[in-house]
Amino acid sequence: MAEMMVFGSHEPKIRYIERRAAYVVIVSSGGNIAMVKGRQKYFLPGGGSLPDEAPEDTVAREVSEELARSVRLIRSLGEATQYFYSTEDDQHYKMRATFFVGAFSDEPTANTAEHELSWLAQKEVEQACFHACHAWAVRQA
Repeated sequence: MAEMMVFGSHEPKIRYIERRAAYVVIVSSGGNIAMVKGRQKYFLPGGGSLPDEAPEDTVAREVSEELARSVRLIRSLGEATQYFYSTEDDQHYKMRATFFVGAFSDEPTANTAEHELSWLAQKEVEQACFHACHAWAVRQA
């Protein structure tokens, strides 16, 4: 089994909240990457898992909530750990994320999405991602 990638650094004096998450890398026919715009940076479609929720179910639920779309998962990319600080809730997190390659399986529905879908060129993704593990997943895809 491959060694899990780790992004960010664990600071011994900081208390981290453990968080499971799952995300999907969707590449358009033109080679652009589907991203969700946050306040300042971008995220892959997906998000935090509910207790006992399978990563595949997390991706399906989050993509439906965020983008009002359905997704078909094609293959697994693996897992990564990301240490980060959230200014929104003033918390430090240790996120263990599962990543997939997938495709949208439907067209967008009328304005029921929580967030806007953005298509970024692969060369833009590296700088645009909030989480380094998201840029890593795009490189793996």
